[in-house]
Amino acid sequence: MKNRRRPPSHITPQIEDAGLFKREVRDVPVELVPVFSRNNRRDLVVKGVVRPGTEIEVVFAGRRMREAAALVERMKKLRAQGVRAAMTGHEAMTRIQQLRLPVQVRGTWRLRFEPDASGWEVKSYQLLAAQWAFTDLDGSTVVCGWPPEPPQDSRLERARAARARQAAACAATAARSR
Repeated sequence: MKNRRRPPSHITPQIEDAGLFKREVRDVPVELVPVFSRNNRRDLVVKGVVRPGTEIEVVFAGRRMREAAALVERMKKLRAQGVRAAMTGHEAMTRIQQLRLPVQVRGTWRLRFEPDASGWEVKSYQLLAAQWAFTDLDGSTVVCGWPPEPPQDSRLERARAARARQAAACAATAARSR
């Protein structure tokens, strides 16, 4: 199969964000667990929990991955604190799932289906992070990342404006007919 990916030197912020943030960008409160991995594109993937206890993956992709270094350091310190607490006999800190860092993530959702051990497709959620905020050890709020770049394609903007005008005209017609 032919590799259709562009070379990294040809990827602009607009191209990167157009590929990542295809849906609505929204604010999501997440509790991150200090479990890190990488995907096949070498993006940083962190386990997280959203209410009501649903486990997700938060993906820090592309140029935002470098910005996540402060968050990774904070989570490593959280894990070290948990290990120290577990060694002193604190029962709740013996499981890494109990260690959580509250983070406010601004991003978009991506749904994935992956086969499990028996071959059935299992649904999982990923949150692609554009911006995020967390509390530092000093108690100050740290904001990292960038908002998604607007698309350069003016045709998309014109199509959105046309749909908005059409919806407004339909609403006005419906209001007149009442």
